[in-house]
Amino acid sequence: MKAQSFHVTSVEELYEKLNGIIASKFKPTVAIVFASVKYDFKKIIHIFDKHQIDLIGCSSAGEIERMDITEEEIVVMVMDMNKDNYSLCKENANNNTTYQVAHSIGQHAKNKFENPAVIVFSGGMNTDADQIIFGIKDGVQKEIPIYGGLAGDDLILEETFVFTNNWISTNGLLALVIDRDKVQVKGRAISGWESVGLINTVTKAQGNVLYEINGEPALDVFIKYFGFYNNRKSGKLELETISGQYPLQIQRNGGYTVLRSPLVANEKERSLILAGGIKEGEQFKFSIAPNFEVVDQAVEEYKALKQECGEVDAIIMVSCKGRHTAFGPMMEIELEGINKQWNVPLVGFFSYGEIGNVKNGTCEFHNVSSSLVTLKEL
Repeated sequence: MKAQSFHVTSVEELYEKLNGIIASKFKPTVAIVFASVKYDFKKIIHIFDKHQIDLIGCSSAGEIERMDITEEEIVVMVMDMNKDNYSLCKENANNNTTYQVAHSIGQHAKNKFENPAVIVFSGGMNTDADQIIFGIKDGVQKEIPIYGGLAGDDLILEETFVFTNNWISTNGLLALVIDRDKVQVKGRAISGWESVGLINTVTKAQGNVLYEINGEPALDVFIKYFGFYNNRKSGKLELETISGQYPLQIQRNGGYTVLRSPLVANEKERSLILAGGIKEGEQFKFSIAPNFEVVDQAVEEYKALKQECGEVDAIIMVSCKGRHTAFGPMMEIELEGINKQWNVPLVGFFSYGEIGNVKNGTCEFHNVSSSLVTLKEL
């Protein structure tokens, strides 16, 4: 499979760039697009419709193209993947739950291919990403690779979008379903955050609201460790620090961890609202702000992934916006490490939550992590 990636700063430049690629006798069948909400998605869609290129895209909170990190731009990857090897599936939420919509995508994947993989993106500010994973798995009725994430909106925090040919949604799911018998799909979700302190237990929680830690009010425990919160907004207290710097590392039975970032503190209830679900009885450690060792650890994990999957044709990366903020310039070192391993077209975006498989193959929803998926047509 041949792939090309690029980034542009206008819809007009996108039009000219794509025309140039097609004029070079490269005939892409499918395109991945991540773009700022400042652009007219209808115009972007029209460009790919005109060339009969299948499109899967979402809004972003920053973009990635190979070694470049951009803000308020458009990144594109076009591929000439055999049309028999993939399928696009879109579902509006409307009156259905996230689980029901995701279940429909899982059923589509099951009916389309014997061994599918799913790359899924979600619009909507209040989507429960755990339900995306549960729904797809139950629809397929077996463990499969699932990658993707929640769309962004340049940290405006108002409305996020997914889009494909002749379709835009603010609350739907959009998936690229791939036949793993014809295309190798391998990846990994990586955080690298270092845990600190003793093991804590969630003693009271509901959904993504953490009420008690070790029998004490969650907010009080957080303040005891980190000492501050501030900024009144809409009757709530937003954490003064970058939430991505102090995520909770929740321990799973499989010997791995997933991260949950505190987003907002509720002063009255002394609770913390997290960027993902948490359950009573789960145990976790707090994490400290990243340093160069964290980046080095992430790069080492990419090296291990390279040994597992070998050479690939293309890479898609979904990285948390909180991770971007916490890493700062260190993100460039991480991207350099990825490009040294593969040196192939790569596009990605900074998201509001990531979906990806951990080392043992289990798919999870993550915060302040990076979900990397590689593609190689066999």
